[in-house]
Amino acid sequence: MRLWQKIFLLTLALVIAVVNATSFFLLTNNHRLVIERDQADALARHSYLVVEMQNSIIYTQLVERLITLDETEVLSVAREAINRQRSDSAMGAVLFRDGAVLHSINQDGRPFNAQHELLALGDYSSRIIDYGQNTYLLLVSSFKLNDTGYQLVTSLDITSTYQLFQADLNLVRLIGVVSALIVAGILLLLVLGLLRPLRNLSLTTSRIAQGELRHRADVHGNDEVSDVAINLNIMADSIEHNVNALTDLAESRRIFIGNLAHEMKTPLTSILGFADILLIKRTVSDSDRREYASIIVSETKRLQGLSGKLMELLSIGSIHPSFEAVDLKALSDEICVALQPLMERADIRLINKINAVRITVDKDLLQILLTNLIDNAAKASLPGSSITLSAKPEPEGKTRVCVTDEGSGIPADQIPMLTEPFYMLDKARTRSSGGAGLGLALCAEIARVHGADLKIESELGSGTSVHVIFLPEPCEKENEHDRA
Repeated sequence: MRLWQKIFLLTLALVIAVVNATSFFLLTNNHRLVIERDQADALARHSYLVVEMQNSIIYTQLVERLITLDETEVLSVAREAINRQRSDSAMGAVLFRDGAVLHSINQDGRPFNAQHELLALGDYSSRIIDYGQNTYLLLVSSFKLNDTGYQLVTSLDITSTYQLFQADLNLVRLIGVVSALIVAGILLLLVLGLLRPLRNLSLTTSRIAQGELRHRADVHGNDEVSDVAINLNIMADSIEHNVNALTDLAESRRIFIGNLAHEMKTPLTSILGFADILLIKRTVSDSDRREYASIIVSETKRLQGLSGKLMELLSIGSIHPSFEAVDLKALSDEICVALQPLMERADIRLINKINAVRITVDKDLLQILLTNLIDNAAKASLPGSSITLSAKPEPEGKTRVCVTDEGSGIPADQIPMLTEPFYMLDKARTRSSGGAGLGLALCAEIARVHGADLKIESELGSGTSVHVIFLPEPCEKENEHDRA
């Protein structure tokens, strides 16, 4: 059963039950009040009849100047008093003495067959009984006439009262049925209207589950349903973000594997080709042999360098850095000394402008970072140019380390892709210098481990500056690929 059906049926049943219970209570209470009024009226008539008989006895004694009346005279006076009530067709009366009927009026159709049970109830007892198709209110009392005990039973026809109650009850039932139909229609419209946002949420959830990740739920009002819609949209945004991240990750891995295969294919082809020449040729001159061997050794070293870079790149994300306070001036001097032969061969001047600065980093990783940045700058620089290494404090205790070259610069649309593995701006020049496009990717990963920001600024014809901004206390940022 659907939710709207449950709400509709339960609410309708509750409304009908409350309305019917209230109506029945009001009718019953009103009927009780009418019966009490009839009982009071019957008691008043009954009492009046008793007093009438007693007064008639006294009046007769006074008129006839008798001290007492005999039994026959008493009974005669009582009968006359009872007969005077004959005009009231709704009331009947029976006079008893010692259980014997002495006189009665309107006895036909009256339920006086129960008088013996009534007489046993005591004075001014009442009972409502059904007799035939009518309903009567019977009252009994004991009294004395001329020192003789008598019992009087009167009956009051209250059939109309019960007929009116039954008619009202039938009317209420009819009104209840009609009202239930009207309430059912209104309630159905209200339930369907109130649950429409839930149906929209269900439709939205279904569409998202079928892959429409851009679909969102409409938010209206400020109730619980709108809160659910807002949370659903937040969840959909998160799902879409994660799916896009996974898609980007899968695409980046596909490109990574493709680039890796391509980078390995070229040196392997050269190695295999010249090894085959050495194997097939029966006679190879010393100069040719040295040339072929030199190429094989060069391509093997290239593969070795590629393997080393890949191992460094893959291991950075899994190692636990050991942070310590490092004298950046001393470390940069060591790096410049180590790279001086490379700079001299390329006819590039390496300028170290770093003064006494201490930062908290992993010393080994920082050395790899600066070495790769300087190496990349050297590959992009022309002979006779210079590379500058500098550092300066930033607000909030940060430290900016910068490597600047005087190369040809980088187009603005290609800067965001420079940190992707195997991405090379000038593939021919990079390969000729032994690069594989992994240097900046490795630098970006080291910066991430330190919680630092790596920014590249460049203009065509004006050189390139790579900035690494370190925090006062490094905190490892979460790898977006791992999070995805």
